[in-house]
Amino acid sequence: MALPFVIVLAGYFLVETELTPTTALAASNSVTFPPLDQLEHYTTVRRGITREHMLTSPEALAALKAGQPVPTGTHMVLVDYQSDVLTRYLVGQKISDGADQWEYQWFWPDQIVKADENVARCYSCHRSKQSEQFMFTFDGAISDDDAL
Repeated sequence: MALPFVIVLAGYFLVETELTPTTALAASNSVTFPPLDQLEHYTTVRRGITREHMLTSPEALAALKAGQPVPTGTHMVLVDYQSDVLTRYLVGQKISDGADQWEYQWFWPDQIVKADENVARCYSCHRSKQSEQFMFTFDGAISDDDAL
């Protein structure tokens, strides 16, 4: 008589475990938070209450405009505002010479790693823009129109 109860109880815990979402943790990687005062704003993206300022180095912008790959070590920063409140930063960093050698990390406004973000999604999405150096804002980076 106890066996059916054990089977039902075990099934409950198995199903509960499978349905319980796990927290996506930030990947341990080599992305560093860049000195923002050394970066240049190159475009702003607006969607509803979201405003994203895009920053990178002058050297990266020069390379992009010349049709060259950005230098290793380049930071691309998305400064994320929600209803005009700074919410977080997404930092992409080119970690090596290969065209696809980018890593991503989210940071809180105080520049501490935002550990509840799944950065693997960043890379998988940005892969669709491989021909534009993994940038959704490539056109803004090569344009001279820098409207805030």
